[in-house]
Amino acid sequence: MSHAIVRDESQYRSYRTEIEGDPMTRALGTGLAVILGLNTAFIALDFFLFPELFAPMLGFRLVCNVVMAVLLMRTRFTHPLAAAYVGCLLMGIALIAVIQAAGGIASGYAPGLLLLFCGMPVLLPLRAQQAAVIVFSLSAATAALPFVLGPELPVAPYVVSLVFPLAAAFESVAACWLLDGMRFADFLRRRELELARDQLKDLDREKSRFTANVHHELRTPLTLTLAPLEAMLDGEFGEVTEVQRGYLKTMRSNSRRLLKLINNLLDLAKIEGKRMQVVRRPTLVQNLVEELLSGARPLAERKGVVLEGSAIDDLPPINVDPEALEKVILNLVGNALKFTESGGRIEVLGHALEDGGIHLTVSDTGAGLAKDQLGRIFDRFAQVDSSNTKRHEGTGIGLALVHELVSLHGGRIWAESEGLGHGVQIHICLPLGDVDVEVDEDAVVSAPLSSGFEDSLAVIEGELAEVHANSDSVQLAEMHRSVERAESASEQIDAGGATVGLEPGTPEVLIVDDNADMRRLLADLIGKRYRIRLARNGAEALERTRERIPDLILTDVMMPIMSGTELCSAIKGDPQFDRIPVMLLTSKAEREMKIKGLELGADDYVTKPFHPRELLARVDSLVRLRVLQDELSIRNALLESTNEELKSTLIELREAGSQLVQAERLAAVGELAAGIAHEVNNPVNFAVNALRTLHGEIDHVEGILRRLYSIDWSDASQLEAKVAELQKIQASLDFDEMAETLGELLSIATEGLERTTRLVGDLRDFASPSDGLRSDMDVRRGLQSTLQLVNHNIRDASIEVEIDFEEDLPLIAGDAGAINQVFLNLLKNATEALVSTGGKIGVTARQEEGSILVEIRDNGPGIPAEGLSEVFEPFYSTKSAGSGTGLGLSMSRRIVTEHEGTLEVSSVPGEGATFSVRLPIRGNRDSTET
Repeated sequence: MSHAIVRDESQYRSYRTEIEGDPMTRALGTGLAVILGLNTAFIALDFFLFPELFAPMLGFRLVCNVVMAVLLMRTRFTHPLAAAYVGCLLMGIALIAVIQAAGGIASGYAPGLLLLFCGMPVLLPLRAQQAAVIVFSLSAATAALPFVLGPELPVAPYVVSLVFPLAAAFESVAACWLLDGMRFADFLRRRELELARDQLKDLDREKSRFTANVHHELRTPLTLTLAPLEAMLDGEFGEVTEVQRGYLKTMRSNSRRLLKLINNLLDLAKIEGKRMQVVRRPTLVQNLVEELLSGARPLAERKGVVLEGSAIDDLPPINVDPEALEKVILNLVGNALKFTESGGRIEVLGHALEDGGIHLTVSDTGAGLAKDQLGRIFDRFAQVDSSNTKRHEGTGIGLALVHELVSLHGGRIWAESEGLGHGVQIHICLPLGDVDVEVDEDAVVSAPLSSGFEDSLAVIEGELAEVHANSDSVQLAEMHRSVERAESASEQIDAGGATVGLEPGTPEVLIVDDNADMRRLLADLIGKRYRIRLARNGAEALERTRERIPDLILTDVMMPIMSGTELCSAIKGDPQFDRIPVMLLTSKAEREMKIKGLELGADDYVTKPFHPRELLARVDSLVRLRVLQDELSIRNALLESTNEELKSTLIELREAGSQLVQAERLAAVGELAAGIAHEVNNPVNFAVNALRTLHGEIDHVEGILRRLYSIDWSDASQLEAKVAELQKIQASLDFDEMAETLGELLSIATEGLERTTRLVGDLRDFASPSDGLRSDMDVRRGLQSTLQLVNHNIRDASIEVEIDFEEDLPLIAGDAGAINQVFLNLLKNATEALVSTGGKIGVTARQEEGSILVEIRDNGPGIPAEGLSEVFEPFYSTKSAGSGTGLGLSMSRRIVTEHEGTLEVSSVPGEGATFSVRLPIRGNRDSTET
């Protein structure tokens, strides 16, 4: 057999052993009851269909019912699997007998076997093999009936009669196989759950045992801590200073608080391990409650809270564990004091129950609870406010312990509240109870508080306040201590004498913590080296930071109003304060908490408890870093000021360079002025002469028009003479020749003026100051216009110019005026090199490797080898004194470089020089810039 779950044979055997026990017994009970019911119901059908055979059929059914009853009442409990075989086979044989009596396998009762085959997988947890033995045995018996008992049937009816029973048999086996696999899978999952449950139980027991052992181990060092503290406070080891006394009292109160927490955890461990016992004895609850309220009332009055009891005197004695009841009431009153603000009211109300028990109610007008929190406040470690900004400290143990102690007394506890801000009422109902320890009458009357009351009350006071430094007795000091935390919300705090003796300009640290003891400790530790300011929460720290920026913020994480992480986020998110180092100080040492703090921008993370030297070392490091950052900022400011001066100087240099370029341009224009004037004069003369001739022709036409205009066509008598005159005028004119002459004169004048316009435009573009803006430039057009400017000088020197421009040169992005200046400088130099000897100048422009290469070469004397390395240096010149500034080539290379191109020279003395200008094509230059 194979199922969806891989089967282990040993597990499967365990599964079958289990399921063939009680599950098979219960299933047989249901199956046999169904068979008994159906078999009995079919008696009526027998009587209706086969009255003549009713007697034998009734006998078969009664015998079957008797056997089924025996199996149902007895055998299924002792041999469930055998009972299943016997029950199914017997019921099948009975059905076969009835079928034969009714006329054989072709009778109307033949489908009865289908009910049995289909019901088996549903009612009985059989294996497929077990089901196959039953159904195929019965199917074989049915198939043999016609041959053994008759009547014989033809082949076709015989086969049809067996098809459905055999199909039902196969279906029954398949269903058992499938359901058995599902039951086995469920068995395995149940086994896994049971194993996990057992492991959890073992772990829980081990945890409880470990917790109890740890708690007992912690009580010893705490005892060794508290005892010397008490002795030191009592002066047994000599006098102590006031500062020392303050810290000793803080250590004592926090040690007591830790001891109380350990005791609560130990009690919870006992409860979990079912080892917590209460020893009930007759107790006057009124005495216990009144003494507790008397001890706590000064504490409440100091805080400004009214604490009173109502109907306490009417409470009857009940059988309770006094120490357990002390813990219950103490925790409830302590919680009420913690969450009730000044001006509030706490009332302990009691009344007797009819069964002899009591009902105590501790109500307050404090913070209240939301409806969905009422049920979970008694859960272990549950806290209504578990955020980093919760206002009240706590572990979530107290009310859970109260609930367990009340339950151990057989009592009931519940909470009621009308919502947030409407206070809470805690109700306790305790029964009269049975006596576990007999005590005398006096003990019942007095029922004094246990020795742990003072420590328990001290713990509550420690949760609500700080130590009062000037108390004369421990109890009074603890009472004062209970309200100082509440008073700290309105008092002004500062660093006290922590900054005395420090030099002006000493770095300042802002300490942020809601615990006054911790603030004082940190201030004393850090105040010896740095100026100190204090804040109680993140919001107050943020306000003080805005007043004056500190050099370091040392903050606790969990604080009311604004947590330390929220403060860090606000500091690092403000550009004005984001450079202030932030150190997080917390008792939560989880890695996720550290990561979260560092992700918010915290510069360091210190967990409590910490070593003072480690804390100071970390503070020193961050403060030193802050000081260095400030010094670096000052230096950067000076550098920025220097950079601004350098930028200004650079701008001036660039402006001077632009002016120098412009001066060079104007100088070049001056040098070319004579040639340019000649170039302008020729086309202008052509245009003037043409216009003069055109003027004469126009005068001739004007005369003819005047003669035509003077003819008087209104006098008919003179008509023939006028026509003759008109013919005479017409004969004297050759209109075709006149039109041709006028066209030629206009073309000459137009061409001369256009040449002048282009020349003047080129000169204007060349001589005008460059605006430095880059635009699309046609290099071919630039070379042509520049050649036009130097054309007269080239002709005068009898220089032959060879031009080879590639067709469809792409555009470049550049300053056309600056690039043309480069071309002009190179062409002028080439012309001047050939001015005395004549020669050739070659100008080529072609596209090559993503750029346009322009080459200007001459066949003059060339450049000496020693001058090639200096030819582009400013003021370098091979011309005679006064013939040049030596800046042309230097400025040309700078212009080409600014266009992300190159300007190179090659020369062989006596064979001329070649200057190569390479400029990036517009598209390639854009891609490079991108």
